[in-house]
Amino acid sequence: MAKKENPTTASINTLNEHIKTGNFSRLYVLTGSEGYFLKQYKKALMDALTTPDDTMNVNIFAGEKVTPEAVIEAASTMPFFADHRTVLVEGTGLLKKSPDNLISFLEELPDSTILIFVETEVDARTKIYKTVNKIGTVAKFETPDSNMLNLWVKKQLAADGATVSDKAVFSLINSVGQDMNRLANEAAKLRAYCIDKKEITEADVARICENEAEDKVFAMLDAISQHDSRKALTLYSDLEQLKVPPMMTLALIRKRFIQLSQIKMMLKDREDFSTISKYTGVIPFYVKDYVRQAESFDQKSLIRYSEMCADANLDITSGRSTDKQALEMLILKLCLR
Repeated sequence: MAKKENPTTASINTLNEHIKTGNFSRLYVLTGSEGYFLKQYKKALMDALTTPDDTMNVNIFAGEKVTPEAVIEAASTMPFFADHRTVLVEGTGLLKKSPDNLISFLEELPDSTILIFVETEVDARTKIYKTVNKIGTVAKFETPDSNMLNLWVKKQLAADGATVSDKAVFSLINSVGQDMNRLANEAAKLRAYCIDKKEITEADVARICENEAEDKVFAMLDAISQHDSRKALTLYSDLEQLKVPPMMTLALIRKRFIQLSQIKMMLKDREDFSTISKYTGVIPFYVKDYVRQAESFDQKSLIRYSEMCADANLDITSGRSTDKQALEMLILKLCLR
């Protein structure tokens, strides 16, 4: 049995083909939680369908105050000395409301109009969605799975012809999280930094890229040391917004506790900061901050906390708990101790 194509991949392939051939649908719906793709393909369609100097044949509607009547009126208007009129309708919620007059209009949409809806959420059970799906093109963009994300990141990094190591790809995702807008920005910075040497390595990622996920975890451990569960959970929510998977967050927390435990032992042995950096993997610039954080915990607690992280990981992998539930419960337990 053939493997079913990923919906995001299928949507990308379909829209790329339409743009390449010029064979456009009369009606598009771009939807899904991945804002990067929504933004990219909204722009790609508008660039392909419109020209900057032809404002007479373009109508743009945005926001929840837009009425079905306004969209119908614009989409009913014949183009002026052009093949088609382009109407963009974004973030209006009209596809959730399913107004009867809009449904009837879509069923008779003029051949001279190309209508594009952009909505982060749609309900596939509604009559209007079924109408759109029957006569137009629905493109769904969700956060890519790990394989697709890795391939996409590698393609972004190699856009200028550089050789890219798999470790560099993993390191970038680990540093930035899965938000594709941030990944694209960091990839552009890396390409600019490495343009002369034509190679992008894990070391380049460590030098150049923001590591917001680790920064959030660092702040979370400060909150844990102060028994501030509210702040710790808020920081975890921030990590979710960055689309950092719970298992990655758990791994970062455990890694930090192990590093702090190592630092405590090395401080006891009167090791200097350069030695601490060498053996713990902490960037020299940040060693002082790590030492300060290590001093807010006792050694026994750090060992116990890393064991609690391992227990939470076991709960997840054995199916006793979901990753989100296990991590939230772990954070609460860490703050209580």
